Amino acid sequence: MENQKNDNLSLLEAVVQNTEMGKNTLEQIVPMTDDVQFKAELLRQRNMYHQLNQEAHTAIEACGGTAQGQSAMAKLNTKMGIGIKTLTDKSTRNLAEMLTQGSGMGVVDCVKAQKDYPNAAPGAKRLAQRLQEFQEDSRVKLEQFL
Repeated sequence: MENQKNDNLSLLEAVVQNTEMGKNTLEQIVPMTDDVQFKAELLRQRNMYHQLNQEAHTAIEACGGTAQGQSAMAKLNTKMGIGIKTLTDKSTRNLAEMLTQGSGMGVVDCVKAQKDYPNAAPGAKRLAQRLQEFQEDSRVKLEQFL
């Protein structure tokens, strides 16, 4: 039972960190684009990251835990990386390429987390699976802007 609780909290924490990365990245990138269709897709994705993040927070609290989220260093690294990659090129294509790569990394992180915490409860596994499917879908949708 304790093993399941630990796996639950660890898997849900991975979901929190993954969704925070997506949310924070999109909040930084949305103001950079004037492309109406692209911006609409980014806002849709940001809203879904927010929703999944809230669900993970609620589930962690229900397990008696507290979400840690992304570290300040991880947030700073992401912010600086985006700043550098968009310094001279804020084109829709460049932004879409960055986000496509990020979604791909998010998918990999979801797969690894699900394998690392096999004893997590079905609800936690479903949430991680939903996040993975959402990121795969997002990557495909972003490819139309490349």
